[in-house]
Amino acid sequence: MRKLNRNEKILVFFIAFLLAIFIFKSFVIGPLYEKASLYNTEIEQSKILIRRYAVLEHNRGEILKSQKQIEGYFTLKGSNENKSSVIMSKIESEARKSKLQIQDMNSLGSNKVKGSIWVHRINLRAEGQIKSILDFISAIEEANILLQVEKINLSGKDDTGSVLKMEAVVLGVSFN
Repeated sequence: MRKLNRNEKILVFFIAFLLAIFIFKSFVIGPLYEKASLYNTEIEQSKILIRRYAVLEHNRGEILKSQKQIEGYFTLKGSNENKSSVIMSKIESEARKSKLQIQDMNSLGSNKVKGSIWVHRINLRAEGQIKSILDFISAIEEANILLQVEKINLSGKDDTGSVLKMEAVVLGVSFN
């Protein structure tokens, strides 16, 4: 082997130095950087989750209020006949509170709409003043059972017009 001159020795040391830096970067700094970026990603995801939970915690009262309201809709249990009778009793109690006189009320049957959702139709004939009818409709829409007035027909009972006859179809929704 021959002896290396000064420039060749500098070149060999320089190549060895670059090779050492490359190996150090590949086997030490590279894995550390990958771990650090992985940890940074996890930290950012955790921050996003914390922000979401903070928003939920901030709106906790409203969420619990809505949950309590929704839980009321799941109170209808039993067969479709039992559910229809519960709906009819709720309609009757709201009519009594509104000072509406029920003439006739009967079930028009139950239909499965989608999945486990059932719609119960109740036919109602009643009499009362316009204020009583409006109070009744408002109470039905705000009931703790999911109810809605689908159709309504109003006509005068007598010539004075103070008492109206109402024919309505009320929908009740239940979940199985």
